[in-house]
Amino acid sequence: MLSSRQKSVLTKLLRSNHYVTIEFLAKWQNVSGRTIRYDLDAIDDMLKQAGAPLKREPGKGVFLHVGEEKRAELFRIAEGHQVFFDKNVHIAMMSLFAIMHETVTIQQLADEFHLSRSSIQKYLPDIEETLDRFGLQLARQARKGFLVNGTERSIRRAIFHWLTDKQVDLERVERWFDCEKDGGRGQIDRWLRSCQEDRQVFYSEGSLRVLTIFLCWWYERILHGHYVYIPQEEREAGHRLGELSEVVSALCDNRTAEHEHAFLNTLLGQAKVVSYKNDAVLGESYQKEKDFCTYLLEQISTILQVDLLKDKKLMNDLLYHMKAAFLRIEQGLVIDNPYTEEIKVRYRAIYEMVHQITADMGYTLVAAEVAFITMHVSAGFDRSKSKRFLPTVIVVCSTGLATSSILTTKLQQAEPGFHLINVVNTEDLEKALEESDVDFVLTTQELPIKQWNETKIFRVSPLLNDEDKRTIQHEAQKMINRKQLACFNQVYAHASAVEPTLFDETVHTANTSDWKESIALAAAPLLKAGYIRQGYVQEMIMSVERNGTYMVFLPKVAFVHAGPENVIKEGISMTIFEHEIDFGSFNPERVEVVIVLAIKEAHNQDFLQLFRYLETQEKREQLITKWIGRKSAT
Repeated sequence: MLSSRQKSVLTKLLRSNHYVTIEFLAKWQNVSGRTIRYDLDAIDDMLKQAGAPLKREPGKGVFLHVGEEKRAELFRIAEGHQVFFDKNVHIAMMSLFAIMHETVTIQQLADEFHLSRSSIQKYLPDIEETLDRFGLQLARQARKGFLVNGTERSIRRAIFHWLTDKQVDLERVERWFDCEKDGGRGQIDRWLRSCQEDRQVFYSEGSLRVLTIFLCWWYERILHGHYVYIPQEEREAGHRLGELSEVVSALCDNRTAEHEHAFLNTLLGQAKVVSYKNDAVLGESYQKEKDFCTYLLEQISTILQVDLLKDKKLMNDLLYHMKAAFLRIEQGLVIDNPYTEEIKVRYRAIYEMVHQITADMGYTLVAAEVAFITMHVSAGFDRSKSKRFLPTVIVVCSTGLATSSILTTKLQQAEPGFHLINVVNTEDLEKALEESDVDFVLTTQELPIKQWNETKIFRVSPLLNDEDKRTIQHEAQKMINRKQLACFNQVYAHASAVEPTLFDETVHTANTSDWKESIALAAAPLLKAGYIRQGYVQEMIMSVERNGTYMVFLPKVAFVHAGPENVIKEGISMTIFEHEIDFGSFNPERVEVVIVLAIKEAHNQDFLQLFRYLETQEKREQLITKWIGRKSAT
């Protein structure tokens, strides 16, 4: 997906009938030429999928030459509308179109997706393979087109799976059905309101949209006599469906209604909830979820040395989430979490705890589910007001008691909290640093030193303005994350001790002073070998710009990664730079090693294994020497 700046650059290229220089684009966007080159790489990567690569000529610039039809599609991208160039998205949308209609012809698919009949023919084997994963078959009918065959339950499961896929264009799907016909939309809205009231929950806007589309299709399906079968062991005794229960009873006989009630109860149970009433779980069996949540919170409480089990809100929130999560797992449904990558960076320690502990329990959870659980646990930890991992701080102030008093008061009020060791004057700072284990120093005046060994020194206003707060809070969260990771690593030292491997068994070296270029250089081996797409490089850079330098989990070592969409094959690449780099734009870190993690799945343990092997300088040097020696021997 292109950033807003990249969309602006794309628009400029589409409107130009001649070559445009990088210098011009850089001045126009007020960025460096290197940034424009990164943007052009991302644009070119997308355009290649569209069959319209950029032309680049040294000394002339860049030029985009496309036909009018393709130009219109590209303008839609630049304007923020979704257009499908990714093959997997095309396949998902065409499969969904075929399955949601009784029959479909090649011409209908060609018209709907603006492709030629021959292109549709080429997609058919992929569509058949995709449908097969749900136990469905694409049957050819003479002079009628295609019909999707399979059990009603498999058909419904496939449709709901695709409707919840973040790549699917729901706006387009909504156009396939006239939900407004005969007051249908109002009727479905009423059903969902009554369901929420009966279940004592409030669904997210995204869930309501998906449920509305699905129920619109489901209602037509029922009217045409297509009913579902649910095995006895999967039919719960009770159901909470509001008016939907009466609708089903009116349309079906008692035996059929029993199956439809069970299906809808499961469907509504796995939808994403934003809030609930305290007694919403009463009368239902939550033993499996209670066992899961109790064990998970016990283990994390032991690691973090805090009692998370006494947090009733955390337990209730987790119970509700896991009730829906287990239903999603049983149905093979993958939920979208737009914050997954941000959670991996900002709350990596708790994310890894959840990942490791649930894996030990025998559960293989997708990254989105791990991230959601991490969000619940992190919120509970924050509510505990635990001071165990708070950063230790020394304040330097030589201008008087009033200045130091207001600064220390402001510091005590700031989140997430700080351990204030001492307030000292300039002359006593070095002695205080030698005697204490300090995470960072705050000073109200200019100091002759910018950093003491690995301890950062921040110049702040005694009033702690917004920028000061943002900086020290960012630093504090990094310190907390590092301490929690170290503690987790110590407690879980028995866990997988498999030595991590580099995809090409090579420790690369490079030289640059630009942190963005350092990411591009570190990713280059993976890109060249076909492990990642160009978009992965841009996504990693954007992650650092968006989240700051949380990914520097160890001194001078940055672990960079992005979402799995641009990962072709999993692998790790390590690059050592000749000189330390100021890594990141906001609150930068001194970095000499950049590790690129190309990861697809949540259960991949590459990060944790790397962290364990690189945690100390001694272990880091031993492993790197070993890797270099192994390559030299080949």
